[in-house]
Amino acid sequence: MEPYRLREWRVPVGRLFTCGRPGRSKWKDASRVPEKALRDWVQNLPEGKLVVVSLLGQKPDGTSEYSFYPFRGGYDPSDESVPTFEAWLAKHYPERGIVVREHPTVDFRPIPQETLQRAATDIDNLLQPGETVVLMDSGGETRTGAVCRFLKLQEKFG
Repeated sequence: MEPYRLREWRVPVGRLFTCGRPGRSKWKDASRVPEKALRDWVQNLPEGKLVVVSLLGQKPDGTSEYSFYPFRGGYDPSDESVPTFEAWLAKHYPERGIVVREHPTVDFRPIPQETLQRAATDIDNLLQPGETVVLMDSGGETRTGAVCRFLKLQEKFG
């Protein structure tokens, strides 16, 4: 089910969710994520205006974690005419008004302290006016979990 590992966290103001990248549930090892997976991911995100805080960056071998997708960093990473993730979302899902904030990291590696601090500050600043934030990494657990632990948050159950 998309989004993979969608979880909500307890925050004083706003709403915070964590999840895996689009297509992670069924196309973990695919070289290309089908458009249907992207559509399912977007359609099953929390309703309303959203800010996606992405921790996607690179695999340990240097491959872009966006290499599975039809947006920048994807199928042809050198093509500057290809839209960014945010621009792609705006084109295909304009009614959602999704904003994307990038804090690139390396999969399977600890998040550098500076990046962790910047992502946490960004999330805090977004939550204060009551925004809904979706924090995303490849699998929806390791890097997103590190940010939530840094923020001293607990997962919301039930």
